[in-house]
Amino acid sequence: MSNAKDKWLRQEQAVRATQMAFDLSSEVQKSIKKQAIDQELTPSDMIRKILSLEVKSKKTRQRLSFNLNDEEIALLAERFGVAPDDKRAVKQQVAELLIARTSQR
Repeated sequence: MSNAKDKWLRQEQAVRATQMAFDLSSEVQKSIKKQAIDQELTPSDMIRKILSLEVKSKKTRQRLSFNLNDEEIALLAERFGVAPDDKRAVKQQVAELLIARTSQR
């Protein structure tokens, strides 16, 4: 079977996959998420591992993200003493603040 056809078949199978969502207690959700972080997995992959199913994805580097509007970016830029249009500098300052905060614990 050619690579293109094989790839197409895998994509077709992925489209047919059934997504399951669960309403679990916050303690159960926290536990799964913490285990996932500790093992550098996504919560979805952690559930697959708990169920003894194949985990195909590689370990992930967990990212933290949040949204800022332009006003909040300007406020943070002023707080950090950087130009309000320099989002990269604001991001760097936020990262440094978060790192410093975790090292204080």
